[in-house]
Amino acid sequence: MKRKQLSEIIGNIEDRHIAACVEYAPNGHAVSPERSGRVKVKRMITVALAAVLILSLGVTAYGIKTNIASPEAARKVALQELEVWKEMGLISKEISFEGEPDAIVEIEEETGSDYWYGRLFHHSYDVRWFMGAIDDGRAPEYAPRRKYGCNLRVDTLTGKIVQANLEARPDDDEPPVGSEVLKLGDPKDPETQEKVFYYYDNFDDLFDADMTVDRFLSLLTEYWGFSGYTLADTVDTVFYDSVWNPVEADSLLKDMPRENKDNYYLTVFFDGDQKGAPMYLQLHQFPGYIMLMVGTVHAVG
Repeated sequence: MKRKQLSEIIGNIEDRHIAACVEYAPNGHAVSPERSGRVKVKRMITVALAAVLILSLGVTAYGIKTNIASPEAARKVALQELEVWKEMGLISKEISFEGEPDAIVEIEEETGSDYWYGRLFHHSYDVRWFMGAIDDGRAPEYAPRRKYGCNLRVDTLTGKIVQANLEARPDDDEPPVGSEVLKLGDPKDPETQEKVFYYYDNFDDLFDADMTVDRFLSLLTEYWGFSGYTLADTVDTVFYDSVWNPVEADSLLKDMPRENKDNYYLTVFFDGDQKGAPMYLQLHQFPGYIMLMVGTVHAVG
């Protein structure tokens, strides 16, 4: 693995990420607002010290956790980056997550197999707010129910969201666009009950209804600091034994799913990303909710 140029490392560490890490330092001592306000002034000192540490240890840039060193910092940065996505227009400004995350999972650096096209997954934290159980007859009454749910995977050095799964329930007055009868429990059991599940088209809860594929991917290109993108053929023989009809860049993002219960995704190569390693853009319509998946990790590979 090639060592990152120091100038590139410095350029990727933004003021808001340094502030988050100073506030939630590994020793657990919070920084006062007065000191926190001087983070910008001390930016070059912080980066210089980090540079000395990197060079003295002789390790690769991504092999050292210099930017986000605790779950608390990961939570703060994840919410900050979510606000950046809102301001850029990537996602709806209505999306919000209150209270503590349901889980924060530390993910060590690893190189993916051929299934993942050899992508190097950098050290990260996966910050999760669960939407809660869907009303399928099995969920306890006390199960939490949120309008939105998410998995936000944050790179610990750059502080960028590199993978996002965003989910949304429909509003109570949202009309369904389809339905399906499913059995709860063992389908071979004659006592198993059947239940009608409904599908919804509430994608405007996650992004603007007039969002196009090109605009969404162009905004992601800007956010990640790439120079462009290429839509690959929507074929994946690992999982699907079929060829999807290509999606045009000027088509509406919400029109990606072919029909209610199908999973429709796009494979995307970004200029400046790891060579030969794609990212993905996918929409799901599940019974009772919809989901947007974007970034490095994908259910298919």
